[in-house]
Amino acid sequence: MLTVRDALNRAYNLLGVGVVAISSLAFFSDLPSEIDQLSHIVDEVLLGVLALVAFVWYLIGRNKYTRTVIPIVFAVVALAIKVLGLVLEIKDPEDRGDEYGALVLFVVLIIVLVWQYIAARRLAAQTQGTEQVPQAAQAD
Repeated sequence: MLTVRDALNRAYNLLGVGVVAISSLAFFSDLPSEIDQLSHIVDEVLLGVLALVAFVWYLIGRNKYTRTVIPIVFAVVALAIKVLGLVLEIKDPEDRGDEYGALVLFVVLIIVLVWQYIAARRLAAQTQGTEQVPQAAQAD
């Protein structure tokens, strides 16, 4: 049976892994236009590898139901990869343009994941407290 805490953790973990994976697919579409310069494809390839690792992590065992900071770590690594991409493409204005949107995306994702990580504990505690009251009332 899926508890409220498990459902909250699953949603939080799926949010982090899902955004990293979907953004990887979106940025991977830049690969054909940058294939002529090896330094310009490094960030897309690394982000693809990160997305694969994140997806496999989510599917293994009970990881999707655990309360963990791993989705935040995935988002921070994704941000670091796109900063690396910006550094590698700094001299090419056409190629570095897509990096700014990614930086905003991953900064916002980190903020949302940290907020969700903190709020999920509070919400699970409130839900657990309200579930115990009816059970106590039924015992009387």
